[in-house]
Amino acid sequence: MRKPFLIVAVAIGLSVVCTIAPAMSSARADNTAATTPTEFVTANDVSCTNGEVLDDSTAAQAQQRIEAVGYSDVEILAKGCDNFWHATGIKGGETRNLIVTPDGGVLPGGN
Repeated sequence: MRKPFLIVAVAIGLSVVCTIAPAMSSARADNTAATTPTEFVTANDVSCTNGEVLDDSTAAQAQQRIEAVGYSDVEILAKGCDNFWHATGIKGGETRNLIVTPDGGVLPGGN
């Protein structure tokens, strides 16, 4: 009784690994961070879904907004399909992740 259970468990484990591993490796390649502020990744580089429409905001505009609230060494990383710009900047000696909202607000970003 124990051997059939073990075989089923191994088969499920292999199925999960074979399904998830290729997706993870391709996601890693798509999400590499830009090396310079001019080489940022935008939603144009990926497929937007659910009828999402990109606005005409630019990386330069996002950088200006971030600098206007006191950040320096701003690096624009990406613009998502939701029109939120993702960036990093330094304020108070700390590097922080930032988000610029479509209406121009600057918020702390996630990790």
